[in-house]
Amino acid sequence: MTTKILILEKFADVYERALKAQFSSIDIHKAATAADISADLATIDVLFAFGIAITDRLIADAKTLKWIASLATGVDHFLRCPALRRETILTSARGIHGPAMRETAASLMLALSRDAARLVHNKDAHRWERGERWPLLAGKTAVVVGVGVSGIAIGELLKAFGMKVVGVSRTPRTIAGFDAMMPTDRLAQAAAEADYLINVLPASNDNREIFSRAVFAAMKPSAFFINVGRGETVDEAALIDCLRDSRIAGAGLDVFQNSPLKPDSPFWDLPNVVISPQHGGYFAGYEEHVMPLLMENMRLFLAGRVSEMQNVVAH
Repeated sequence: MTTKILILEKFADVYERALKAQFSSIDIHKAATAADISADLATIDVLFAFGIAITDRLIADAKTLKWIASLATGVDHFLRCPALRRETILTSARGIHGPAMRETAASLMLALSRDAARLVHNKDAHRWERGERWPLLAGKTAVVVGVGVSGIAIGELLKAFGMKVVGVSRTPRTIAGFDAMMPTDRLAQAAAEADYLINVLPASNDNREIFSRAVFAAMKPSAFFINVGRGETVDEAALIDCLRDSRIAGAGLDVFQNSPLKPDSPFWDLPNVVISPQHGGYFAGYEEHVMPLLMENMRLFLAGRVSEMQNVVAH
């Protein structure tokens, strides 16, 4: 029996070539966006996609869908779909994002500490201005909230910078490279210690706006907030108030509650904010990183060994 696969992704050709090279009993359909889908969704067995491309209507129309392979670590977009059936296997790409997320977090931290915006403006103006002395990351305290694969990778890098690294987790445990670990219910206390408060949390009901007005109020005026997790975890109105009033020094933001960020968002005009348009996981060669996991899961799926598939998410 032929397994019908829909690859809903801009770079679908890359996945198609890899799949066809290893598996013969498959029929592949491709679409760059949901609007481009020409296949009959009711006949699709497997869906490869990033959650941001998914609607509940798409899931509802895919009546025989047996497996969804999220191309990202986060699966919250899929879980929000009421039409998602319990019998549909959902897997994530958890485990491949550590290098990308640690580099994204570090780039935002350095852009803020080095005042990269001023350097760019001065270059445009042909102005040689040394300005104030820039602060070292070494010796500062980084509080990493969300200690999974990406959070651990970020902590390892910041430790190499000479920073004190504190983790915040719902399951505090000893982790190499972390100087201390605190429970999530003490987030405000941890935030008070931070020179850099770094959010790596996924979206969930428990995490919604967990970075609250109280958490931002606990931060030092010299501290920075870095978000490479999910925008839904942040009370953005509270963050904007703190940034406008300089109650914290600044923020480096890769994600927001709504993407793309609207042109009239106050974040655009705040001078102490660095904005990255959800670049954290958008790196060159992404397909090569996620492909081994997809190929192994496809092998197991086609063999009927679904209980052995990796990164299966309960729903």
